[in-house]
Amino acid sequence: MRLQQSRHFLGCALIGASLLLSACGFQLRGTGGASIGLDALHVSAQDSHSPTRQQLVETLRSSGVAVNDSARYQLQLLAEPVQRRAVSYARRSTPAEYELTRSLVFQIADRDGRPLIGPETLTVRRAYAADRDNLVASGEEEALLQREMGEDLVRQLMFRLSGISSSDLANREQAIERPAD
Repeated sequence: MRLQQSRHFLGCALIGASLLLSACGFQLRGTGGASIGLDALHVSAQDSHSPTRQQLVETLRSSGVAVNDSARYQLQLLAEPVQRRAVSYARRSTPAEYELTRSLVFQIADRDGRPLIGPETLTVRRAYAADRDNLVASGEEEALLQREMGEDLVRQLMFRLSGISSSDLANREQAIERPAD
């Protein structure tokens, strides 16, 4: 009987916690509903098959943005530099820990390629311990971190795009076309 009461209490506590978290606006990471104020974008990158570009196109489409070549505005992924540097050393000056830095340089341009926003740079950093006795595991950990960092960069870019509307871009386009006084 006592075990049944404990389970009942635990169930009620979980339901109560869920209701409280949902009432305060809590959302799991990656499930945020950042709405994009753009109807269509053309997405270009130096490498049209890069994982970042592919994930970005997929995320834009799932957010209701049409991704096509005839869109009025272009989201240009200009560069995706990756750096790895040793941040701590073990015996005999072998790296014990590395820091990965991955950036995404982008801009939004009009059909003629004139920049309306940017170029801007988004950056993500992660550190991992290097195991010189298990190089395969260290390599797999680095590859996993690289994928997670790419996902983080796409999330940051989507958040940045959520603050931009078609009218903002149209106003910037008109400002470029107006002669300077």
